[in-house]
Amino acid sequence: MPIRAKMSQVRKARLWQLVYGFLLFCGIILLRLFYLQVNQWLLLNNLGERNFLRTETILPIRGNLYDCNHTLLAANKPIFDLYWQGEGGLFPEHQEKAVEQIMQLLGESALNVGSLAGLKKAERYARSFLLKQNVNFGQLCKVSEQCSQVPNLVIKSRFERYYPHKNFASHIVGYLSRAENVGCDGLEKLFDQDLGGQQGYEMSVINSTGRILRQRERRDAQAGHDLTLTLDYAIQRLAESAFEPDQTGALIVMDPEDGAVRALVSYPNFDPNHFVQPISETMWKEKFTINSPLLNRATAALYPPASTFKLVTVTAGLEEGVLSTESEFNCQGFMRFGGRKFLCQRRWGHGTMVLQDALAHSCNILCFEAAKHLSIDTVADYACRFGLGYKTDFLLPEKSGLVPTSQWKRIMKGEVWWPGDTLSVSIGQSYLLVTPLQIARMYGAVCTGSLVKPRILESEEVQREELAVSAPVLDFLRQSMYSAVQKGTVWRLRHFKNFKIFAKTGTAQTCSLNKEKTQREHFEHAWLTGFFEYKQEKPLVLIVLLEHAGGSRPAILIAHRFLDSYQRFKENGVLPSPLYDQE
Repeated sequence: MPIRAKMSQVRKARLWQLVYGFLLFCGIILLRLFYLQVNQWLLLNNLGERNFLRTETILPIRGNLYDCNHTLLAANKPIFDLYWQGEGGLFPEHQEKAVEQIMQLLGESALNVGSLAGLKKAERYARSFLLKQNVNFGQLCKVSEQCSQVPNLVIKSRFERYYPHKNFASHIVGYLSRAENVGCDGLEKLFDQDLGGQQGYEMSVINSTGRILRQRERRDAQAGHDLTLTLDYAIQRLAESAFEPDQTGALIVMDPEDGAVRALVSYPNFDPNHFVQPISETMWKEKFTINSPLLNRATAALYPPASTFKLVTVTAGLEEGVLSTESEFNCQGFMRFGGRKFLCQRRWGHGTMVLQDALAHSCNILCFEAAKHLSIDTVADYACRFGLGYKTDFLLPEKSGLVPTSQWKRIMKGEVWWPGDTLSVSIGQSYLLVTPLQIARMYGAVCTGSLVKPRILESEEVQREELAVSAPVLDFLRQSMYSAVQKGTVWRLRHFKNFKIFAKTGTAQTCSLNKEKTQREHFEHAWLTGFFEYKQEKPLVLIVLLEHAGGSRPAILIAHRFLDSYQRFKENGVLPSPLYDQE
């Protein structure tokens, strides 16, 4: 091949290489432009806008909580913070002296090196620098009077959650987290979005030094919605004041007709205001570790129902025909069954009694006699009819409890159900577990003949279902509970005038009867359950649960204090001081 032809082919090859190289270069440029303009557009656009736009969040006012009479339970209080607003320039010496004077008026030490550097940076870029949060009115007056010539001072207001009654109904109301300002417990958590409202913002155009030139866009914050509770401030105060400082337990007052919870106490309680500010380790150990004050014992703790369950056993016996209202029992203090001795709560016995008196005096023998002729599944069926063994659909977190059956024991324990187990269940022991709220619902059903869903908000729909127990049996249960107050185990409440009281006591074992009770956790839990009518007012369910009380008497005394203060309040409107004010 001639040399000239070879040179021509080389030139063509180089030309095509240049063309391919140019096309590749253009392709890379196009891909990069596509990546920046399309794929990274949002990020780069936001970065670019940050150079000339400044967005400030506008926090909404949180909704209030009210009781059924519109008493304020949770509100917002204005908080004032003091800022230094930079102007976009250097930080001269006279401004530094002005800041030192301001800090002295606020009772604070001089700014450290890091804070001073931050202040100078804020001045350079026309930004705000926080000098002090939560400045009180007296300090604001001093600063305004003595530093009025300093144009850089800016007072900004915000709202902070405030609980005016401190520990009042704390397990219902709940609290907010300090960092995120969101609900962490109770209704504050459950209705956080409704109470919290919607944030707003203000977008401004700034220059290179951070000075605001004009407002570009603004959206006002939307305040949260208020909530009205079924709680009655007066009744809740009376219920909380019925406890002694060293006691632990729960107290519930509920309207059995519509399920409105008028008082729900879990004691000890806590002050939600503590969570608005940082909590020190010392305060946490002092306020939140002794006796688990954050635990809601009314809905989220489980206890054996003890003798309060005897109404279920008697109901099953009457409905199934193994008992009659005329049945008689001879109580010698114990009964032998299956080679084992089952004791009555009165070790020396009650003697011969008819069914109503036996129930009024909380005799175990009547339940043992009924249980000998009832299967555990039949007893469990009647317990479920009274609402035990499953949740009440209350708004706040609750536990479902436990009503054992033969199948449950076979699955969970790998054992058959023995007749002796049924005798233990018949008096509210064995594997039975309930919450105080479930017991409130149960005794409300005895009062009205209907199972009602407990409500904590006035806006909740009333839900009730007919109790699958005959009217004559319910009437007998009421008569027996009334008899328990007049001449039975609750006789200490019979002296109240203007009251008609129906009640039942219970003493729940926490350990073996043979075990020596040397520590408080070995003592029995105490129950006082029932309902009362004051004059011509509608009935109210009253449930008292006291942990490790050693017997039912302390629970009766709490009920006595509550009813006594309830009567005095109705007569003269006087409310006792809360426990946290007495400490």
